[in-house]
Amino acid sequence: MFVVWEPILPTDWSKPSTSALARIGDGRARQFWDPNHTLSAILKKAQETGTLHPDCCERKGFLWDLTTVYAPGAEWRDTLPEPLLINGPVVRTTSDLDALLAKAK
Repeated sequence: MFVVWEPILPTDWSKPSTSALARIGDGRARQFWDPNHTLSAILKKAQETGTLHPDCCERKGFLWDLTTVYAPGAEWRDTLPEPLLINGPVVRTTSDLDALLAKAK
């Protein structure tokens, strides 16, 4: 799991604090600070050509607070693979994520 933090809200003026990073308790997670919205821009471009589109989570032209899931073995090449799930906010996608994980088992 990758968790990407980016500045969106007026209070997001620097990388996340230790307490913010601690919200993600799974040791397998890797967390990154993306101050220039690089991943958001890549996801936004990919959504223009894909079939799945989030129902929310855009602010000032940046996608944020999304859960995005790719199939096992999916590889990011010149373009992103089509996601199995791309929606948010994260707190509202937990049941969709749980269903995908259960199906993968």
